[in-house]
Amino acid sequence: MERLNKFLARAGVASRRKCDQLIAEGRVTVNGVVVTNPATRVSENDLVLVDNVPVRPVEHHVYIELHKPRGYLTTLKDPYGRKTIAELLQNIPYRVFPVGRLDRDSEGLLLLTNDGFLTYVFTHPRFGVEKRYLVHVQGEVQAEDLERLKAGIPRGEECYRIVSGQVLEKKGETSLVEVVLTEGKKHEVRILFDALGFPVIRLIRVGMGPLTLDPELPPGKWRYLRKDEEEKLRAYLAERRQT
Repeated sequence: MERLNKFLARAGVASRRKCDQLIAEGRVTVNGVVVTNPATRVSENDLVLVDNVPVRPVEHHVYIELHKPRGYLTTLKDPYGRKTIAELLQNIPYRVFPVGRLDRDSEGLLLLTNDGFLTYVFTHPRFGVEKRYLVHVQGEVQAEDLERLKAGIPRGEECYRIVSGQVLEKKGETSLVEVVLTEGKKHEVRILFDALGFPVIRLIRVGMGPLTLDPELPPGKWRYLRKDEEEKLRAYLAERRQT
């Protein structure tokens, strides 16, 4: 027996948080009864439906790396007809969903999977999964600026901060900075640099946990993770099961 939201995530329906939302909206039934409590215990013998479609636990997990280009939403469907990453994911014979998000104007490494546990680990702040970004900004960033970002920038009830950072290059009136974050709040990198007066020109995610953006993978293209990458990923997840 396991929690309903975990069961749905393991079945590849969506991330754990998204499954909570589906349950709260009354879109999930167990043995013909609408269930709105994500902690409801279910087993593989129960008939679980989402929007009247039966779901079963996934037996084969897949992991896909997408080099997301600018101009695409990190979602598989948009009610306003805007471009989404679904347009880039042709000929994939699995139901996969994105692990976290990159906003429309950001680019770089995006992981897609049907592994609900991986999505939970990579998106929940308690696990502290590091995400690395290359940030092109307007202005000359100094070492003391990065120290301010490490100390934290308060915004309302939130506090935004980086774990580490370094200035890689200064060219004219622009800077190239590498930063590492673990929380991934919405627009976090842009909010941080805007707060110091350095508007972001370009934002590229180049790493997530043990994974690094493949320099040979062109923007808009995807590939399955290699065997060695999957092994690193599984080892990384096994470590976090202990936390």
